[in-house]
Amino acid sequence: MLDDLAVTGRLQDVALFTVEGRSDRIRKIRQVLSTLDTGVYLLGAGPYSQAIVPLRSDEIIIGRLATPLEPILDKPVDVFVNDAVGLLPREVSRVHCAVYRREGIERHDYWLIDRGSTCGTYLNGERLDQPSSDSEQELIRASRPLAHSDVISLGPAKINTFLFADLRG
Repeated sequence: MLDDLAVTGRLQDVALFTVEGRSDRIRKIRQVLSTLDTGVYLLGAGPYSQAIVPLRSDEIIIGRLATPLEPILDKPVDVFVNDAVGLLPREVSRVHCAVYRREGIERHDYWLIDRGSTCGTYLNGERLDQPSSDSEQELIRASRPLAHSDVISLGPAKINTFLFADLRG
């Protein structure tokens, strides 16, 4: 019964998504984005990552909650993505990746790093290396700078995606 409800819910969601029409969706998205303050954001675009996340702290950890079969980790997660299908996760790790800022020449620069995910973190289709240690040099090597309109994908299937939006002008 649970599986039937999950399948029906997903099919209904896709049906509503396609019935609405692309032009209506784009109009609504533009309406929401026009209200955002100047700043830097992650815009969740996947079915399990829909959110507007303002980047106002030095580091934002992206991940998911533990399933009943997993121990709870003693690590903070700021942005939760619920990609559990059949109550088990697909591609998102509990601590998947982080977006962090470093002081730049004129303003803060933002960087992406994989935090030990199982299925990988992708930036514009390219898989990021995982750092082999916590040394500052290794963390810098494994990080990638973010620019406006970069696409972050949690896993190779591009289901759980975020758009990096730098609206500082």
